[in-house]
Amino acid sequence: MRDFDIILVGGGLANGLIADRLTSQRPDLRMLIIEARPTLGGDHTWSYHETDVTAEQDLWLRSIGKSAWSSQEVRFPSYSRPISTGYRTIVSSDLHNRLVSNERLNLCLDTEVKDVSPTAIVLQGGQTLTSDCIIDGRGLVSAPGVSIGYQKFYGLECELSAPHGLAAPILMDTTVDQIDGYRFMYSLPYSPTKLLIEDTYYSDTPLLDTNAIEQRVRAYASLKGWDIASVDREEKGVLPVVLDGQLEMVWPRDQTMPRSGMRAGLFHQTTGYSLPFAVQTADRLSAMQVMESKAAAAFLRAESQAAWDKQSFFRLLNRFLFLAAQGGERRRIFERFYRLQRPLIERFYAANLKTADKARIIFGRPPVALHKAVAAIPPGAAASRANGIAAPNP
Repeated sequence: MRDFDIILVGGGLANGLIADRLTSQRPDLRMLIIEARPTLGGDHTWSYHETDVTAEQDLWLRSIGKSAWSSQEVRFPSYSRPISTGYRTIVSSDLHNRLVSNERLNLCLDTEVKDVSPTAIVLQGGQTLTSDCIIDGRGLVSAPGVSIGYQKFYGLECELSAPHGLAAPILMDTTVDQIDGYRFMYSLPYSPTKLLIEDTYYSDTPLLDTNAIEQRVRAYASLKGWDIASVDREEKGVLPVVLDGQLEMVWPRDQTMPRSGMRAGLFHQTTGYSLPFAVQTADRLSAMQVMESKAAAAFLRAESQAAWDKQSFFRLLNRFLFLAAQGGERRRIFERFYRLQRPLIERFYAANLKTADKARIIFGRPPVALHKAVAAIPPGAAASRANGIAAPNP
């Protein structure tokens, strides 16, 4: 007899949502999450637009994360725009608290995994655990040959000495100096005096000078009149923005180990948002009748391939952004985009664009030189950036 029906290797967002959904929909399954860190979820903020998911999925997610707003805002030098699309956030502690309180779920925290196969895992101490279904969700792996740019960020979750005055998240405040690519500030008002302030860059390099960026975050807060009384936590990361490449480079077909989340290539290739993909995967996986690794690998590989193929237009946009746009042109691309109709913007974030949407985004007065835009269209144009996705440092 196997030790568990399902073992989830890695306690991040994707595996966490799979566990939460399966214990609800399939309480008969004996399930284990193994996580190398002492807590689940790492140290992250995961956000999504209300329209990225179904109404039922939104209710489920809001039972995990407590931060929800009815609108959002973007700011550019020439205009500011409120957008009446709901916005939600789950932080790592929300996910951790949800999972540790789940009596149907077995947890093994602060434990390294030495080896993984479709039917067994070996822990660092030598213990072997067996299962009919093992899913590896330990984040990005190296993917040589994929052409990428970078979305990198550093932020502070702060308690202020006085109310900040924000009623809704500011998704992009681009009125800041444009350095290191396309730069904007991202602010989430958790309470009248609690605020996440994050400095984000669409950059040509993955280098993240946290000391310098922290000073920029503090300078931005001071400029807004926000006096930081204390810092609850800091958050940083570097995400790939895919310009060109095949899923085969991320998840080779001869690797039959089931994967989830970022490790499976399930993320929005322009925005970096992964939560909507994780929700959809967890929902569909819970409907599988036979939980065993071969079937799970086939299902998850098909999900990843469909998501990758569907995003070819986003890879084209990314080539425009990183290959054709220079200097302030990157900001002008987003400035033009956010003048478009709200339903189109919602479909963009949901990675569910219509043909007419794509034409509306591309055509019209381009914010970059036409000859540069044309040169960036062929996938081979990004060959010089085939630097590959690098696995993050632990």
